[in-house]
Amino acid sequence: MRATLAWIGDRLPPSLHFLLAGSTAASLKGDPNMTEHNGPLARLRKAFRSFEDLPEVIPASWRHGNATEPLSVENASVDDLAIAIVAANVELSAAIQRSSALEKLHRLAREAGAVGTDRAVDFALEREGH
Repeated sequence: MRATLAWIGDRLPPSLHFLLAGSTAASLKGDPNMTEHNGPLARLRKAFRSFEDLPEVIPASWRHGNATEPLSVENASVDDLAIAIVAANVELSAAIQRSSALEKLHRLAREAGAVGTDRAVDFALEREGH
C-alpha cells in the first residue's frame, strides 16, 4: 500500500499534500481577493479542470526575507514549486506513517477483542503480552 501511496503522492496537487499533512485547504487558498478574476491563475483554472484545486499560495520558508509570508502561485518560479512539492511530500510521508501506526494499533486492539469504547492501547498491550 505504501508503494501505491508514494506513486499517487507524486501526482497529487500541492493543496492535497498539505491537506493530508494536516493543514486546512482554506489556509492554502489564500485571500480570495488576491487573484484577479481574469488573471493568469484564474484563466489556468478555467482552461484546465485539473487546476481547480491549485492553491493561491504556497509556503516559502526557503526564500530570503520573511519566511512566514506565503508566496503567490502566480509569482512562483519552477524552482519554488519544486521545493514546495518536496516539502509537501515530506509532510505526506509523515501523515502516511501516522496513519499506518494508527491502523496497526486499531488492528492489534481488534484482534485482542477490543470493541467500541475500549481503550485500544490496553488491548494492544494485552495482545502482545505486556
